[in-house]
Amino acid sequence: MTTGLSRRLFVAAVGIGALSASAEAEPSIELGPILDKYADALRAADVEAAVGLFMPNGSYMAPGSKAAVGSDAVRAAHQRLLATLKIDLEFDIREAAKYAEVGWSRSTAKAHLKLLSNGVESTSYSNQLVVFEPQNGVWKIRSYLSAAAPADAVK
Repeated sequence: MTTGLSRRLFVAAVGIGALSASAEAEPSIELGPILDKYADALRAADVEAAVGLFMPNGSYMAPGSKAAVGSDAVRAAHQRLLATLKIDLEFDIREAAKYAEVGWSRSTAKAHLKLLSNGVESTSYSNQLVVFEPQNGVWKIRSYLSAAAPADAVK
């Protein structure tokens, strides 16, 4: 019994090693322009441009909100966001990688916000983890996760 368990563990370890070796990360600057286009869409309050950067089954997860999954939910989340705020957002990609069928980036962001109802302005800081997938040869956002961060996190 111990031999069978040892053999299964050895086979699993070899399989994991083979997968790791075949999936080496390629440093990627190609994902940055997608986030730049996303920031441009938010700056212009262009919901459709923002949603167009997501996969049809993509997800958008903002602080204090439930996950929006799928184009309709991502659209509704952005409509609510842009109906209340004017956003000027800048991303700073800290690291990114692309594999064959998935890419990811870890970034920080600084957003200048203006509340549309009363003109009150503030600055917000956040961390993002974004997962990308190719769709018909074009990289799109699969999952966008944002978390509030202190100001010193983006310096």
